[in-house]
Amino acid sequence: MDMTAADALVGTTLAGRYRVDSRIANGGMATVFLAHDLRLDRRVALKVMHSNLARDPQFVQRFINEALAVAKLSHPNVVQVYDQGSDRGHVYLAMEYVPGQTLRESLRARTRFSPVEALRIMVPVLAGLGAAHQAGMVHRDMKPENVLITRDGRIKVADFGLARAVEASQQGLTKTGTLMGTAAYLAPEQITHSTADARSDVYACGIMLYELLTGQQPHTGDSPISVAYQHVNEDVPRPSRVVPGVPPEVDSLVMRATERDPAYRLADAGQFLAAVFAAEKALKQRPSTPETAATSVVEAVPADPAPVETSDGDTQTLHAVDLPPVDYDDYDDDRPPGPGLRTPLMVVGALLLVLAVGFGWWMVDGRYETVPDLVGQESDEARRDLRALGFRVETAEEPTYSDDAPVGTVAGTDPAAGDKLLPGTLVTLILSDGPQHVEMPDVEGSSVAEARDALEDVGLTDVVEDEITSYDNPPGTVITSRPAPGEQADREESVTLTISAGFPVPDVVGQNVDDAKRLLEASDLEVEVVEENNDEVPEGQVVSQSPEAETTVGAGQTVTLTVSSGPEMVEIPDIRGWKVDKARKELEELGFTVTVHQVIGDRVDDYNPKGEAREGAEIEIWTSPFGRGDDDDRAWFPFG
Repeated sequence: MDMTAADALVGTTLAGRYRVDSRIANGGMATVFLAHDLRLDRRVALKVMHSNLARDPQFVQRFINEALAVAKLSHPNVVQVYDQGSDRGHVYLAMEYVPGQTLRESLRARTRFSPVEALRIMVPVLAGLGAAHQAGMVHRDMKPENVLITRDGRIKVADFGLARAVEASQQGLTKTGTLMGTAAYLAPEQITHSTADARSDVYACGIMLYELLTGQQPHTGDSPISVAYQHVNEDVPRPSRVVPGVPPEVDSLVMRATERDPAYRLADAGQFLAAVFAAEKALKQRPSTPETAATSVVEAVPADPAPVETSDGDTQTLHAVDLPPVDYDDYDDDRPPGPGLRTPLMVVGALLLVLAVGFGWWMVDGRYETVPDLVGQESDEARRDLRALGFRVETAEEPTYSDDAPVGTVAGTDPAAGDKLLPGTLVTLILSDGPQHVEMPDVEGSSVAEARDALEDVGLTDVVEDEITSYDNPPGTVITSRPAPGEQADREESVTLTISAGFPVPDVVGQNVDDAKRLLEASDLEVEVVEENNDEVPEGQVVSQSPEAETTVGAGQTVTLTVSSGPEMVEIPDIRGWKVDKARKELEELGFTVTVHQVIGDRVDDYNPKGEAREGAEIEIWTSPFGRGDDDDRAWFPFG
């Protein structure tokens, strides 16, 4: 990854979780960024593979497989791999961020270490490597660049398994970048047969111990090929040839670890660690000399060390730390003890052995606290327990599903229960959101609102509604659910409710009211009839319906039919004997049309129709001179 592409990642967020804050290292295989894990609110080292390697599917798969294996390795002397993934073509590892310095930086500042210091450094290195060997893993690239020293003095081994992915992707010594910077630590069998096991790591650690003691590598040359040739054909010289005064026990330790034939080499890091303890015991019995006295590593470390290159060319800017000195009792005489001294010396030897074993136990295990199993505890109680062990505590922002912990209690921790950590290490409490799978409640027959409330009560919030026509269920009620009642429902998945939409109302407008009632009642609908005058629809026919036709309803719902009672009728006054003009005026004001059949005279003799007639109807009037009138308008009769 070129620097422009690398810097372009700064400020972005990978996988929606890792916010890239700054670039802190770059090498031939990957670029390392300081990132912030937004989910767990912690700093991580994000190693992003270079794009040319990310385009090789086989390499990426090997890289992923190795990362998954390393993530299972949990040891206080191993840099933890938290996560692996890819986003927009960027393949990455999320690892523990270790502020401090590399052993290479410390070695450059000091030039070399005393035998006691060198052995002190090798103890945690071999402890972490031994845990990997016990788990069936091989590092393949052990060297000072891959050993980190934290600010509080802890030593951690980094880049487990990464060399294997590169090795598998780029076979042979001629591939660019494969052996540059690593040839100085390759075991002969890696060069001649391309094989590596725990003994290959032991060889590399033997070379590293030689370098700590002498300040230089045993084999050097103008090219990686020439260095590799020397590993195959030449023994590693004794460190005392370069630095007079290196004890023979330490010389022997280096020689046993760097045997060219792996059959004669220390079998794994565990055997190497036991041999280191034995050498420490031997040094403890020697008189103190300038070469064996313990001093503080930090004395010669600059306050602001320059960036250094790690196993695959990565550079990291780290900080100085302090390794406390180890004091050994002087041994007065190395002559064989006389008979009178045998018993006391045996006692002293036994005590020294106990001290050595105890020191080894304290370095590897005793100074660490075990993360307790807090599943199901209230968060406040869990915080108290962790703080009592000396850990710092925080709570993760996002809860997680748990079948074992009630909602709101502790579902787990990061690091996990059983991990051994130094006091002061941050432990994250992850709270429970309850089980992911819950029993599906019975919501069939309920209203949609009631069903949603019941589902939310058990944590099922993603609800999909599917409406269908139903003659048997009221509209808006649940007919069935998926999952069915009593089945296990995944809170991450949706729940589907089949909802009754009812059925369409038949169209009865224009039908006779009796026929319309029979049709609606056959669909289990109630019928209400309302009459109204209508000049256009014949009496007894349906003028309109509510709800309208095709509206969805449920059984038992009422449908109101408006039925025509014929046109509106107007009462006709009795106009006999009225003067014709008065009668005409009265009838026309009532909305009628008037036709007068005037034979003789101007009085109404008769009219038709009588009683009632619809508005606008024709009223016929017949006149005569003898028509009957009212008291105020009585007809004049000349004969009395």
